[in-house]
Amino acid sequence: MVAIPPAAAIAPAQPDRGPGRVRQDAQTPLQPLVGLRADRIGAAPQHRRTGRDAGEQVQHLQRSIAPGLGKRDQAPQGRIITLGRGAGGIQPDKQQPRGLRLPLPLEPPAITAAGTQSSPARSARLGPLDLQGVLTGGTTLKPLLLLVDGHSLAFRSFYAFSKGGEGGLSTKEGIPTSVTYGFLKALLDNCKGLAPQGVVIAFDTAEPTFRHEADEAYKAHRDVAPEHFFQDLGNLQQILEQSLDIPLCMAPGYEADDVLGTLANRAANDGWRVRILSGDRDLFQLVDDQRDIAVLYMGGGPYAKSSGPLEIRRDGVVAKLGVTPEEVVDLKALTGDSSDNIPGVKGVGPKTAINLLQAYGDLDGIYAALEQLEAAGPKAKDPKGALKGALLGKLSTDKENAYRSRMLAEILVDIPLPTDPRLPLGAVKSDSLAESLEELELFSLRRQVNSFATVFSNEPPPAVAAAEPQAKAEALSDPAADDGDARDAAPPALAPQLITSSEALEALVQRLLGCCDRQSPVALDTETTSLNPFQAELVGLGVCWGEGLDQLAYIPLGHQAELSDPAQLPLDQVLGALAPWLSSAAHPKTLQNAKYDRLILLRHGLPLAGVVMDTLLADYLRDANAKHGLELLAQRNFGFLPTSYSELVPKGANFSAVPMAHAALYCGMDVHVTYRLTPLLRGQLEALGEPLTTLLDQVELPLEPVLALMEATGIRIDTDYLGELSRELKATLERLESDAKEAAGTDFNLASPKQLGELLFDTLGLDRKKSRKTKTGWSTDATVLEKLEDAHPVVPLVLEHRTLSKLKSTYVDALPALMEAETGRVHTDFNQAVTATGRLSSSNPNLQNIPVRTEFSRRIRKAFLPEAGWTLISADYSQIELRILAHLSGEEVLVKAYQSGDDVHALTARLLFDKDDVTSDERRLGKTINFGVIYGMGVQRFARETGVSQAEAKEFLSKYKQRYPKVFAFLELQERLALSRGYVETILGRRRPFAFDPSGLGRHLGKDPLEIELDVARRGGMEAQQLRAAANAPIQGSSADIIKLAMVQLQQRLTESALPARLLLQVHDELVLEAAPEALETVLNLTRETMERAVTLSVPLVVETGVGPNWMEAK
Repeated sequence: MVAIPPAAAIAPAQPDRGPGRVRQDAQTPLQPLVGLRADRIGAAPQHRRTGRDAGEQVQHLQRSIAPGLGKRDQAPQGRIITLGRGAGGIQPDKQQPRGLRLPLPLEPPAITAAGTQSSPARSARLGPLDLQGVLTGGTTLKPLLLLVDGHSLAFRSFYAFSKGGEGGLSTKEGIPTSVTYGFLKALLDNCKGLAPQGVVIAFDTAEPTFRHEADEAYKAHRDVAPEHFFQDLGNLQQILEQSLDIPLCMAPGYEADDVLGTLANRAANDGWRVRILSGDRDLFQLVDDQRDIAVLYMGGGPYAKSSGPLEIRRDGVVAKLGVTPEEVVDLKALTGDSSDNIPGVKGVGPKTAINLLQAYGDLDGIYAALEQLEAAGPKAKDPKGALKGALLGKLSTDKENAYRSRMLAEILVDIPLPTDPRLPLGAVKSDSLAESLEELELFSLRRQVNSFATVFSNEPPPAVAAAEPQAKAEALSDPAADDGDARDAAPPALAPQLITSSEALEALVQRLLGCCDRQSPVALDTETTSLNPFQAELVGLGVCWGEGLDQLAYIPLGHQAELSDPAQLPLDQVLGALAPWLSSAAHPKTLQNAKYDRLILLRHGLPLAGVVMDTLLADYLRDANAKHGLELLAQRNFGFLPTSYSELVPKGANFSAVPMAHAALYCGMDVHVTYRLTPLLRGQLEALGEPLTTLLDQVELPLEPVLALMEATGIRIDTDYLGELSRELKATLERLESDAKEAAGTDFNLASPKQLGELLFDTLGLDRKKSRKTKTGWSTDATVLEKLEDAHPVVPLVLEHRTLSKLKSTYVDALPALMEAETGRVHTDFNQAVTATGRLSSSNPNLQNIPVRTEFSRRIRKAFLPEAGWTLISADYSQIELRILAHLSGEEVLVKAYQSGDDVHALTARLLFDKDDVTSDERRLGKTINFGVIYGMGVQRFARETGVSQAEAKEFLSKYKQRYPKVFAFLELQERLALSRGYVETILGRRRPFAFDPSGLGRHLGKDPLEIELDVARRGGMEAQQLRAAANAPIQGSSADIIKLAMVQLQQRLTESALPARLLLQVHDELVLEAAPEALETVLNLTRETMERAVTLSVPLVVETGVGPNWMEAK
């Protein structure tokens, strides 16, 4: 167990500042070096409500200002869905390729008598997809048929909500509803965007198919779905067929894919455009641009965050698989498919298979060429260069498997169907649908019955009555009611109070001072002119104290004069009136991205206390892989999408250009959503387990003001020194460039990957096997160059030039430009809710990734200075990840070594070399393997980094595993847990989620972790790479937990002791402080003691400290 100090000992001191008391926050014994308000500064339009970085903001703006390119196709007239329950089990969706995202309009279009679309609202959201098949001369488009792979969609829903186990959605009586809810919701959402004129759903049958009879191993490894899945599926199929009047199509002896292929073929012959909704890439072989058959691919697994499926046409198949639709079957014939137990040709991977198909067209062509080559004799060579070496024997030996694999992989397109399903839409029985959904307690879907009727009826029936009051009340308990894909709900019609008089301001302050319930904190938000808090000016303040549409207020402060009607109150008057409430810890508050608002208020001379919730941080703890912006949180939890910043703010302007009434609604929506999210997110964390709420309350929330203070303080930089270093680097780069050209014997551009690739692999003839082909030529990334470092003298010169060039542009030349004029310091942004591991990151500038390997990179740290006359302190955890690994694994040898203060790297070297005394080089090898094991280092990388042969590297790793068996047992257990339950945990219970594809590694979800065949899972393609991250996540995440705790505790103790010292930086496992000379020893000892006692493990934590006039010398 890990001993953690109680909450009272961790939370930063926030003394109560009751009404009438306004003073400097006790957290800051020294004023942070953040500029107070200056004259109003104009700023480019930026948006802060989500905590987006610049890249995310650009993408958001692009999405907002780039509507579609054409008009939406008219709706299809019939739909068929295919769902899978075969003897071979289930195969949900696979990885998501690039393609066209289907827009989701707000409402289905009306179809006129002439068959054309009459809804103008739809065209605003159209994309390139809608240009397909457009006819001229007034001719209407062919009708659209949607074929649904029920097989894929049902299991996607099952895994998304029940996580593949016994949980998931159910009624109060325990009737499972995950499949029904997820399937119907996805079907409705996708059909709104497509508006098809026909729908059919295809399912597998329970009987074996001709493929099972031809090959007993086919899909034999698939797990049988649990009984509650089939109970849920039966209810779904009844609703689909009887209430929605959608045909279900199945064919005994065949799979759902064959049904889909046959229906697509027949419908295309009959003049339909066909779209197949599925997560199965096998269906890519059906894509036919000439006949307008495409796949709507639901890639990425059931937990993937996406705005809809991707339309895959011919180009999309090539981009995803590297082959055309006609070649998909032959590709699988060669490579096989482990998810279906299709053998393929042993030893032939996708790259080799694609090369063969490019050379010879198809499987028959490959084997015809092979026969000719064999007949020509052993010395014959393939003129196309594709058939050579060991590949010849592989193809020859597995010829039978190849052709059997092609038979198993090929989808049939003309099978006998028991009955031909109706293609055009039928008539939805709204009353029956409403009754069924109420019985299953799916009240959020019950509220959309009219939408189902509109989308799935050939002639929509009259609207069904709204749900009864009882159903509305019960909807609050509907676990699916707040999911993130709902798009029907309109934002609430808020009526915020606009505070423009002294009387209204006083009344508001009295109301706020009366809100003291920690369970219902007041939501607070600031609107400003800039994302940069050191340049931003306040434009307005919003507060919300209840869920009522009028229980919120907006105080305009800095809107442009011509937009100020009525007149705004003076800034000083408003801040003076609000100061007692803002600075009072007795008055609880909730914010989205509180750090930004805290910095804004601090810039204006106001401390902020009493923050008991930050919805950004709470959602980050709920799922570190998700997006946590306020708009997405509103959509995910409440089903509506608030107005975006780009929709509100004029181009080229900032928030001060927004009329006050519009700003009141915008800011009001921010605080309204934040207020409603607060209990919801806390409840979600509590449902996941107590450790997450403890992390929120005792680590993340207390850390936020510490980070804000560090950002406000910033760190001095020596611009003169950086100028000198820049000139020195420039001269060094010019010398390296000259040396590289001389070594190459020709002139070339070192900054051009294309020219460098041609030089290395064409001109100099270096080993191409160590590189790979890209669109522009041979890859020359760092990994490739490191492999070639000893192959030619030019390579190390290019590597060094590239490293130093990046140092110069990223840090040496960039840092002076990032210095704030008001403070003379660089103020990095510490990102608290970005990394999946729980670690902090930094940006503007990124101080986490300054390299340390070269002399120049180390010298960059010399530019970082303390306050004039003070000293910098560096405090770095020693081997913290290895110590955590020893604690978590319980490996006695390591635990004992750390407890006794032994040199662990020398110990490992002694064990590996079987000797009592080791050299420095042997110790270095022990260090490499100790840290390499944590990050999943394999034989090749170990050999490359240590200089030993691959045989020696393999022997060392084998010995390591024998000497430290519990280390490997722990790491393997994390991989198993990631597969079994979808996440791993840190020492403090922080979760790192993993969303594996249900048709791939996701099939292990819900299994006993010890029964998973890990060696097989590790061969699971690209997904298997996540297993390394799963093994490492508890170690890296625990390290993050510990240093965060240490920062919170250290800031508290610095505050309590009023020492002249400041926390400046956190970089990985290191803290950097500045301290006055008279307090140096005290601060040094306090820092070391606090960090070493942050938590109690079975091994001691050790902190190495240093001091100096700059960061380099302090290290």
